[in-house]
Amino acid sequence: MMRVFTKFPPFCMFLMLSIFCAFTAGAGVQPHGGMMRYPDVSSTHIVFVYADDIWVVPRSGGVASPLASPPGGEAFPRFSPDGRTIAFSGNYDGNLDIYTVAIDGGIPQRVTYHSSGERLCDWSFDNQLLFAMNGLGGLGRQAQLFTVQQAGGLPKRLPVPYGGYGTISGDGQWLAYTPRNRDFRTWKRYRGGWASDIWLFHLDNHTSKKITDWEGTDTIPMWHGRKIYYLSDAGPNHRLNIWCYNLETNEKKRVTNFGSSE
Repeated sequence: MMRVFTKFPPFCMFLMLSIFCAFTAGAGVQPHGGMMRYPDVSSTHIVFVYADDIWVVPRSGGVASPLASPPGGEAFPRFSPDGRTIAFSGNYDGNLDIYTVAIDGGIPQRVTYHSSGERLCDWSFDNQLLFAMNGLGGLGRQAQLFTVQQAGGLPKRLPVPYGGYGTISGDGQWLAYTPRNRDFRTWKRYRGGWASDIWLFHLDNHTSKKITDWEGTDTIPMWHGRKIYYLSDAGPNHRLNIWCYNLETNEKKRVTNFGSSE
């Protein structure tokens, strides 16, 4: 079954965060919605990062509360399929590792221990954690995609040569991923050799298909039923917007319409 009951496309949640006017990070502080990063949504809550800490707020609105705020930064929080656990990348011991914490709070539990940094991508349908990591197989400068059990253990590399970001479909058959990642570089409207496209890879029969061909940026795919939502700067203004790819019709459609003036 697809996990449509627990998630909406995470990019849309960035727009929703501005409704939480009661959010308070400190006495007299009312942060702007643009200061909140990496949102994710479950059936009951929204999680996001503000000031290098993880915050949660009821999906119906209300006051946000800090969930994980030890010394060190946190990023990429993601709800588990049942919405009771949040996984994230945390820099507590000198580099990024993956941790989990209950939605009700508590001590974060460390999952990965590799000396390279791990960037969390998503949960898989069977409660494993999907992440990107550099440094294995002689590819120190190129990330690869791995899964690891929630309780920890030896990571398992996915059968693709390398990958910058990925997400697995709800039935566990398809990996949607970008072979490389440059989402955190200041290369706006970039069209060079590192421009990313989105590929589909079948995890059983190992067939693949490229589903985007824009010469600029197509990145950060996410499954929602039989559709894949992603970010792209295709369009007249070459501004990043949310797009949707329909697996049934192979149609690509822009969902948001942010222009150059926003």
